[in-house]
Amino acid sequence: MKIRAQLVLACFLLSVLPLSVIVVYSYRSSRSALESAYRKEADARTRQMDRRLATIRGDLQQRLAEVSALPMPAGATDRTPDVGNILITTGDAASLVDSLEIQPMRVAIPAAGTIVQQAIRHAPRANPNAPPGVSQPPPPTPPPQADEAADAGDEADINVSEAPDAPEPVVIAIPPPPKLPKFMMSPEQRTLINEISTLGTKLGMSAQTMSPEERIAAEKRIKQLQKDLNASLKATQSQWKEQFDAVEKERDQYFRARQLQREDALAARSQARVAERAQRDTAPVAGAAPAVATTTEAIIIKHKLTDAEKQQLRQHERQATLLFGQKFNFPLRKEGTIVGHISAQVSTPEVVRRVLGVHGDDADEITFAVDRDSNVYTRNPDDRKTLDRAGITDRVLKNHSLSDLREWIVVMSRDPQSGLRVGVARPVGDNLEELRKTAGKNFGYGIALIFVALIGIVPIANHMTRDVNLVTRGAERIAQGDLMTRLPVKSNNEIGQLAAAFNRMAQDLSLQQQTIVEQERTRKEQEIQQRILELEYDRKSLDLEEARRFQLSMLPKSVPAHDLFDVAVFTLTAAEVGGDYYDFHVAPDGVLTATVGDATGHGAKAGTMVTVVKALFSGYTPEVMPAQFLRDAAEKVKRMDLGRMAMALLLARFDRNRLTVASAGMLPGYVHRVGTGKIEEVARGATPLGTLGADYHDVSIDLAPGDTVLFMTDGFPELQNASGQQLGYAAAIDEFVAAANGATADDVIASLAAAAKRWNGERPPNDDVTFVVVRAKTA
Repeated sequence: MKIRAQLVLACFLLSVLPLSVIVVYSYRSSRSALESAYRKEADARTRQMDRRLATIRGDLQQRLAEVSALPMPAGATDRTPDVGNILITTGDAASLVDSLEIQPMRVAIPAAGTIVQQAIRHAPRANPNAPPGVSQPPPPTPPPQADEAADAGDEADINVSEAPDAPEPVVIAIPPPPKLPKFMMSPEQRTLINEISTLGTKLGMSAQTMSPEERIAAEKRIKQLQKDLNASLKATQSQWKEQFDAVEKERDQYFRARQLQREDALAARSQARVAERAQRDTAPVAGAAPAVATTTEAIIIKHKLTDAEKQQLRQHERQATLLFGQKFNFPLRKEGTIVGHISAQVSTPEVVRRVLGVHGDDADEITFAVDRDSNVYTRNPDDRKTLDRAGITDRVLKNHSLSDLREWIVVMSRDPQSGLRVGVARPVGDNLEELRKTAGKNFGYGIALIFVALIGIVPIANHMTRDVNLVTRGAERIAQGDLMTRLPVKSNNEIGQLAAAFNRMAQDLSLQQQTIVEQERTRKEQEIQQRILELEYDRKSLDLEEARRFQLSMLPKSVPAHDLFDVAVFTLTAAEVGGDYYDFHVAPDGVLTATVGDATGHGAKAGTMVTVVKALFSGYTPEVMPAQFLRDAAEKVKRMDLGRMAMALLLARFDRNRLTVASAGMLPGYVHRVGTGKIEEVARGATPLGTLGADYHDVSIDLAPGDTVLFMTDGFPELQNASGQQLGYAAAIDEFVAAANGATADDVIASLAAAAKRWNGERPPNDDVTFVVVRAKTA
């Protein structure tokens, strides 16, 4: 493939791939963000519905608890509760209750022998907005005449019984208060607001690009729309105000009627007490019936219920239990004694309506609830049909996962007390489809722009490839050996710079070719010289090793065996030829002479000096004292005229228990006294052999059996550790004190050698180290 096609293809791929990645990522991230926002909204809505349910349950519990705490009339002989007090105490919670049942205890009165049973009910109300599947209570009927029984016994003697002739229950129906109207905008008003908002946004964002005539027309249109909207809102507000005032007047009349009811009930109770004092054992109190009858405009009383009506009441009680997870049942007391129970049948449609919210809260969302019996509640039948079509109802009832629903986001929560599940279903299919369409449009626009760019890339690629062809032909000529090839430089761009660089390269190649030839000649000469140096180094190393072996041959092969003295030696040579020297001489009469020396420097000169001293000591006789030998040796070395070569030498003469030492620049001899453990130095300082001085003196001491004598070179105290620190003379003497406790001279030597290795490690020493140990034997 030619480079022109490669450039075009590369530009296309490098444009399409990032564009595809950006579009896909943008779509997925936008969808994820949208779904996350909707889920958070739905989760907040479900929590709100849970709070509504808890609020309703708590309000009902509180109201019924207050009703149960109301005292029964002390003088009532028929155990009829104060209906007025109960209805007043129930308050706003009355709209949530279909029936309020007050069930007195079934009691037997010993004196009269009669049985009393009474029930007062708040009759069920029909609800036109009830969800599908929720049964409705029957409409209230006019109350029949109540049968009342006398109560003439003491409450302490009352016993519960199942009396077959108990009175029929009493049903009381109270209509709910009128509801205040809500102010809502009409569709036409919302259309005006949307148009004003759109024109305002367009005028704000495109003001610079619009012509003056277009701006004036837009401003006039906005003013006219605002004028029409204000007029429409004023008319709507006027109508709403009239409706609100009329309903508010009806509510005032309703609450005044409730207050009159309470006052009539109080008056009837007072009359009942007076009648009870006058005639305690007569029929039921006459004032009880007027107490109910005086408020017939607001209350309807019914004494007998059919079996169907009773079954509906029980059904309502079960539905309330499914919604709230409990029954609303509280005791009633008269003068401290429980005389009955009050229970409420909650209005299921009203509770569901309040929990799920008004349908206009969010038209896009569908709120629903599911109880433990798999009853599904929605705000209206259309919502239920929508859930069924989407398959949400079936999944919820079968407890299937709701996270994989396409085009729907469903969030549910469960009430822990009742098990009621509330949920929010949000359709997102239209929004996702709009996202997909937008992503597709953006991708199409991007592809179109890419093709437009490719049209412009083709001539540029042709121009670039033409210059590249020139460079290619020039490279071929250079490959054939024509280093004088030069290319024409026609531009200052990268291709022109490449041509200039090519020309410099051709020139450099010609120069480099000459340089390579010279470097190759120089390299071969260096290799020959290096080989000569290696041969010379090998020769010198061989000579140095021979000199080293020669130096070691100067030393005795073994130490002398003596009857009076135990002798041991140790030497550790440096890397080069050293100058340490030791030797022994044993006379026929038993006199032992030992010498220790150290030639200055290293290498061949040190070896030469050791050889000279070795030759001089070979002619030593024990009749000559050490100081005299050193003086004769110094004179002979001077006569040899060896230049700056010198040698420190110590001569020690052991004659039974007498030690005589003379030193020419060597370290003194060290004597360890076995009796005291102290160290004595034996010798006097003097100059080495080969120097100007020749004043040497003998120093004599007596040795006791077990005393140990050490002669050493300066290599031991000057030995360095890994940090470059020297051992030192004081530390060397301390090591000798510790080593002198050895059983034999060899043990002393081994201890000193170990000390040298501990300090120096495995490295070769910087100078030769030599020890000569002589111990006087014990008898």
